[in-house]
Amino acid sequence: MGSTFAGLELAKRGLFAQQSALYTTGHNIANDNTDGYTRQRVNLVATAPFPMPSITNDRQAGQMGTGVTVDSVQRLREGFLDSQYRGENKNVGEYGTTADTLEKIETILQEPSNTGLQSTMDQFWASWQKLSQNPSDAATQEVVIQNGKAVAETFNFISSDLKSLQHDVNNSIQVTADSMNTMAKNIASLNTKINEAVVNGYTPNDLYDQRDLLIDQLSNLADVTVTPVMNGATDTGMVTVTVNGQTLVDPSLASGYNAVTTVNNGTIADGSPKYDVQIGGATIGLGSGGGKLNGLLASRDQIIDDASGNGNGYLNKINTLASTLISQVNSVKAFFSGTGASDINVTANAASLTPGNPGDNTMALAMYGLKENTNISFGSSTTSFDGYTRQIISALGVQTQDAERMRDNSKILLNDVDNRRQSVSGVSLDEEMSNMMKFQHAYNAAARTMTTMDEILDKVINNMGLVGR
Repeated sequence: MGSTFAGLELAKRGLFAQQSALYTTGHNIANDNTDGYTRQRVNLVATAPFPMPSITNDRQAGQMGTGVTVDSVQRLREGFLDSQYRGENKNVGEYGTTADTLEKIETILQEPSNTGLQSTMDQFWASWQKLSQNPSDAATQEVVIQNGKAVAETFNFISSDLKSLQHDVNNSIQVTADSMNTMAKNIASLNTKINEAVVNGYTPNDLYDQRDLLIDQLSNLADVTVTPVMNGATDTGMVTVTVNGQTLVDPSLASGYNAVTTVNNGTIADGSPKYDVQIGGATIGLGSGGGKLNGLLASRDQIIDDASGNGNGYLNKINTLASTLISQVNSVKAFFSGTGASDINVTANAASLTPGNPGDNTMALAMYGLKENTNISFGSSTTSFDGYTRQIISALGVQTQDAERMRDNSKILLNDVDNRRQSVSGVSLDEEMSNMMKFQHAYNAAARTMTTMDEILDKVINNMGLVGR
């Protein structure tokens, strides 16, 4: 028969196990609103029974249980959902950035509106038509001059604001690179701390959560791939992280990560240094991955000012429109100065528009005819001023709607994945309160077992052998 003192050990194990479960439940509740926290669960297992099978052991029937112990404290998390979340978060970062840039360009062009480029140019052409009806009228001539100045000022404003937008995007690329570098440094540091705990037999769940949160945040900036680092068949607890095809975090490196830096590579439209992002000396180019970084690169080098030289950026298109306007108008009458949208200006005055012969409206009609002339060359496009202006505006509208649709769809998919992930990893206060009551009752019962064992021992020690005295 087993020792009576074994009952105390059994009860003690029950107390300790239920106490650990209560502590973990309390930890879950305390972190209900902590970003990146993963719900934890205590896995309890029965301890080895007594006696173990042996020839010399007591041959009593069955085996006597010896209690319970904590086998592990488990994070309830699914790697597949993490991978899905990071993939959608990358798309949200990229499409959100692209949509934001296009929306700002729409604001700059103020289209459609009564004060936008299209309306201003319409008023300019209309004033020439009116002048053709009374070419010697000084007031009408002055209207032409003022409308020309309004066109020039609109081009100047659009050019300046598009350059400022590109400058802001260029600076955002540098800020994003700095953020990625900080995240890489912190992930590498957590790799080290996690490995130190794992090799000593611990499970650093909270450190895992901190690292996963950083990786989640990084996935909004770039295309992230995470790979566990194994030592043979043993998991070291560490991971390698690649972004846009380049190794960012690698425990085999001396510092644990490759630094993310920016280098100057030419200039942007306003003359400021153009920033390229490098990881460990390798350039992260446009189209090499997704995320906010790719959206910023596309905004700077394609959408605003086309770095490929194809003239597809909106600053390129506005400059093409302005330079063509200058050359075509001046071919009829020296009216504008400058070479593009940034420096176009009116040089004519009302006196210079007065025809040599009173009533001669030839020049005014020729000017108005430019509006509908469909044989004007705008780079690779041949159309009218009106047609080319509408091309710019309609292309911007379609491109913006497409980017907004992709952004919104990505957000919906991200929220769907996050909801499924939270159903596994998130803390439910109702469930935790239920668990707390369950573990509390078990703890109280274990404590009652301990009291019962104590009373039994008291009877054995203090009362046995006293009969007949």
